[in-house]
Amino acid sequence: METIINYLDNMFINLPKTSEVMRAKEDLLEMMEDKYNELIAEGKMENEAIGIVISEFGNIQELIDELEITEEKKSLNEDSRTNFSEADFIKEEENKNDTSKIRQVSDLEADEYLFAVKQSAGKIGAGTFLCICSPILLMILSGVQSFVPSISDSIVAGVGLTVLFCMVACAVGLFISSGMKMDTYDYLKKECFILNSEYEQTIYHIWESHKKKFSFKIIAGVILCILSVIPVIVCSSIIAESNKNEFPIIICVAILMVMVAIGVFLFITAGMEEESYKVILQEKEFSANKKSEKKLEEIISAIYWPIIVIIYLVWSIVSGNWGITWIIWPFAGIINSIICKIIESDGLAK
Repeated sequence: METIINYLDNMFINLPKTSEVMRAKEDLLEMMEDKYNELIAEGKMENEAIGIVISEFGNIQELIDELEITEEKKSLNEDSRTNFSEADFIKEEENKNDTSKIRQVSDLEADEYLFAVKQSAGKIGAGTFLCICSPILLMILSGVQSFVPSISDSIVAGVGLTVLFCMVACAVGLFISSGMKMDTYDYLKKECFILNSEYEQTIYHIWESHKKKFSFKIIAGVILCILSVIPVIVCSSIIAESNKNEFPIIICVAILMVMVAIGVFLFITAGMEEESYKVILQEKEFSANKKSEKKLEEIISAIYWPIIVIIYLVWSIVSGNWGITWIIWPFAGIINSIICKIIESDGLAK
């Protein structure tokens, strides 16, 4: 609305300051505000909503004709109109200079980032899946050992741990490769940038169309995590009554881990892909204000936590009460959270 108010002020700056004109300005502002809020509620982007409002209500000539403002009244403000034109020109030049300092992100660069996030989300999700499922074979072999006495503990440990470490090693490889790939685009999360307006609108519509898919993935992940405990509960209750072998419980725990792994995979892929659209569109936690707040928080944290470490070590060494001095950490965390909230509230106030 600040942009619309400034535009409206510029529209009326050359008109006579009569009660009729001021009343028309107030009415027009109210209509523009209602239209702007209506467009935002419909899901329009801020820049898109501003453009529609200005194009719909921004015809100053129609307003002049409607108010029947004569040339004599308009001539009273000839000097102010000249002054405004000069000031407006200077302001536009300043805005151009400010804009030139901001990084311009091309459509191709943005597309590459979105594609890279999609690939990295799959790698990180797969790596997490491998980590969660890595102990399953070791568990199953331990259960099979009760049926097949010929399987020794060394075989169980050798095969089970080998598979476990191989799966974890593959997962770490996936994490590192995806992390190295995403480091290239780290500036998009930290710096302000400009996108092509048409491309920005296209990406916004794509994001809107994918929101249902992201929600479905998260809901499916939550359902899987909740339902994963049911086989274990049912199997445990049956075995407790019949006093049978506990191997079925091990199988149920393995099923639980697979279901949880699938659920976490869905969380990670949906979360990272949706976050990528927020980053490109600079929405919510990745807006320009939030980025500046994060930079300030990083500077404060770089000074704050080393000081806390020094205080902790000095206090612990001097007093010798290592069992008590740890209490500094929760209090330090609370204070840090308060500082972050103060920074955030100052940003909102501005």
